[in-house]
Amino acid sequence: MIRDAGDALELTLEVLEGPFRWEAVAGVFYLKLGEPPKVGDMVTANMVGVEMGLGTGGVAPILPSASNAEVPENENHFVKLPYTALQFPAPPPPQVENLNGVSLIVLPLHSHLSPACCAASELRQGSRVSFLWQEGGALPVAFSDTVRDLKDRDLLHSVVSSGNCFGGDVEAPNVYSGLLAAAATSDVVIAGIGPGVVGTGTTYGHGGISAALALNAAYTLGAEPVLAPRISTSDPRVRHQGLSHHTRTALEATIGRCRVAVPESADVFIKKLPGPHSYLRVSYGAGGLEDRFGVTFQSMGRSYAEDPFFFDAAAAAVALALGEEEGAG
Repeated sequence: MIRDAGDALELTLEVLEGPFRWEAVAGVFYLKLGEPPKVGDMVTANMVGVEMGLGTGGVAPILPSASNAEVPENENHFVKLPYTALQFPAPPPPQVENLNGVSLIVLPLHSHLSPACCAASELRQGSRVSFLWQEGGALPVAFSDTVRDLKDRDLLHSVVSSGNCFGGDVEAPNVYSGLLAAAATSDVVIAGIGPGVVGTGTTYGHGGISAALALNAAYTLGAEPVLAPRISTSDPRVRHQGLSHHTRTALEATIGRCRVAVPESADVFIKKLPGPHSYLRVSYGAGGLEDRFGVTFQSMGRSYAEDPFFFDAAAAAVALALGEEEGAG
């Protein structure tokens, strides 16, 4: 079975070798990398995510073969996935001079993107939202059903894929260039990672640290960014209850003074806040946005009703960044 997702093909693979032999597993082929396989073709797939039992990443990416690999035209610009067999050239991104006056929100997880985009549309009708896709989770933009859905609903204008992330409307070589590119074509800039999040069990070895990279770059370029903290009252893992350790370490690694949007009443779950940052209570939340825009908020199987503060944090950050709420310390 093959389903065309626009910039990727979702396939069912019959596995002929390894521990999953004779089982059907989910596969994906990214069209950015070459001509897609057809039903009945023999393909090589990377089974690491399936074998590790990864939640978000438990699919098998299919490698381009010698028969379907496409050698991209050299435009004498920079290269994505450099010095790998999948490298391809990309044109230079558009740039503004700085981020002065730009509304910039930094998100900790990809599942915050839907409530953030819905909030921006409700609070600033007609605004164009760009998402800076950072390293820290999935690299291919085509992996995100959320991005496709938000674009179909005109809630997301464009995606800038930075670093080794690829497949956005605009390619950027790093976070600094990516922020300037996102601001060149939009009114609201949101920075975050793709689906899934890297984790190693070490203090700074996780995808959540990407928030610090975006915040530090934003300060350098003249913005006054707002961070949506990762907050949960339902996550069974102690390290992510209340204020997640991912957000704590990101704030510790942020050089400037950051504004952190805390959903009203959620501050009772946050203790011993790190660093010299401003933690501002915001009354605006994500409640009602699903019905208004026809979307569904979900993170790791949990809905808005099951973990409201998680999604409210993203909406609150947008409200604070747009100046709709001043926030109370």
